Amino acid sequence: MKKKSIPGAVLGIIGAVFCIIGGLGFALCADVMAGLSGGAINFIWAAYVLGLGSGVVALIGAVLDFSKPVAGGILLCIAVIMGIALCIIMYWSWAMIISLVLNVLAAILSFAVQKKRKCTLKL
Repeated sequence: MKKKSIPGAVLGIIGAVFCIIGGLGFALCADVMAGLSGGAINFIWAAYVLGLGSGVVALIGAVLDFSKPVAGGILLCIAVIMGIALCIIMYWSWAMIISLVLNVLAAILSFAVQKKRKCTLKL
């Protein structure tokens, strides 16, 4: 039997959607701040690379979670680290907090999957 982590994958996909929403919000705020400050404060690169990048990595990890749960869990952990780095650079938003919690739960569920074994009793 193949290993599958259906709850981890579903939580990862929902977390990735919130992460993309949070990344777009960060990018919009960073763009507005860079325009208002005359380019003195420029965190647009961080918003796009870390915000949207963590959403894409989380989505890939969640989809990969269906067939290879350990690899999907590793990618979800990388997405969580990228999201925390973005929140430290800019600020904490509700979408990123929700995505971080969901992605951590999805990674834990991905690592907790065990292969089903056939029980054979020989007499």
